[in-house]
Amino acid sequence: MKADETLKSSVYGNLLWTEVDRELNSLLFISNGMASFISAYRDDLRPEKIKFILKDLWERSKHVRNLGVAVGYKITYVYPEANNLKVIGKDFRDIPKQWPKVKQAVDTRQGVFDGPIDLIQGGKGFVYRYPIYLDDQYWGIMSTVIDTDEFLDAAFKNTPKNHQFAIRSYESKQVFYGDPQLFADKNTYKQTSIVPNGKWEWAIKNHTNTFTNQLFVYQIIGVLFSLLCGVMVYRMIHAMRRLSEQAMLDSLTHLPNRRLLQDRMDAAYYACNRLHKMMAILIIDIDYFKKINDTYGHDFGDEVIKTVANGIKATLRDTDTVSRVGGDEFIVLLKEFKVLDNVHAIANKLTEVFASPWLVLDKEITIHLSIGISVYDPAHPVSIKELLKEADIALYDSKAQGRNRFNFYQK
Repeated sequence: MKADETLKSSVYGNLLWTEVDRELNSLLFISNGMASFISAYRDDLRPEKIKFILKDLWERSKHVRNLGVAVGYKITYVYPEANNLKVIGKDFRDIPKQWPKVKQAVDTRQGVFDGPIDLIQGGKGFVYRYPIYLDDQYWGIMSTVIDTDEFLDAAFKNTPKNHQFAIRSYESKQVFYGDPQLFADKNTYKQTSIVPNGKWEWAIKNHTNTFTNQLFVYQIIGVLFSLLCGVMVYRMIHAMRRLSEQAMLDSLTHLPNRRLLQDRMDAAYYACNRLHKMMAILIIDIDYFKKINDTYGHDFGDEVIKTVANGIKATLRDTDTVSRVGGDEFIVLLKEFKVLDNVHAIANKLTEVFASPWLVLDKEITIHLSIGISVYDPAHPVSIKELLKEADIALYDSKAQGRNRFNFYQK
């Protein structure tokens, strides 16, 4: 008889958690969506733009009290602002009850579910913290504040009422749903559920003497709903990731565009200074590209650009970056090398690769490149802007000397 009661409570507990998990998945996607937005528009993060996306996400969500974005650790944006003005400008490091979970999210680089906690603006709520990293550097953190009662009432509204149950935080032992006395009752069934970087404890007591088919039906429906929501969330996250990638790639060649190139140059610049290694910038133009376009048409010209993109990419190391920055212009970033001969070798290889004719749309065509090269040495530091200017000057020298060649910038 005892085993039968335990089985009933176990099945009921799994049903309850399935319903909670379904509601929770739709909420956790909000933070992932915001992180994708910030990654995609990192070069244009105007306050009005961030406020607009927060407003849009909030209006599309359920059970959310407010959304907040901290730049660094300072709470900078909150929506809706009404009734939440007290939190704007607060630094998480100065909020002892919230800082540990914020730090955990930043340190683990994963979302952390907290609460219910006492909110600075009043009341209680669950909070999901999601850290935002740009190119491996911490940028800030997204907070989704969830209305505790509304969220749980929605999760349990369709579950059968033949059990009594309570829920508490595994860490604080704070009961936030149901009768706290159930945890002291030796006859209740206990179970644990995993939330993002945390746990909940459940105490469940059966009040029926029959194990009805209705419970199995509810369980099956709940599991199916959970799977369906999981698939939908995965697809939405995948779509957001694709949008983020598209914002960083050239539409014709699918190479990194100027925005992504700048991020990688910044990262390489800091790494070279830290590791005392060199880096190089190559600016590459297709010789007489306008004549190719005028002779064969723009569609053919596009195919030439894609051919050159593939040829350059095949010549480089996996750690290097080739970017199309417009028209027939490419920029190559060569990272972390110690010997200048490595750059000479790559430049020579590029000229050799394009020394023989290429077959483009069934036409054999000769493609030549002019290349300008600048080298960054931490012993004689210059800015990335200056480095690009030096490579551009070297490119001009290559063209002035008859094209189809490479030149290093001479200081």
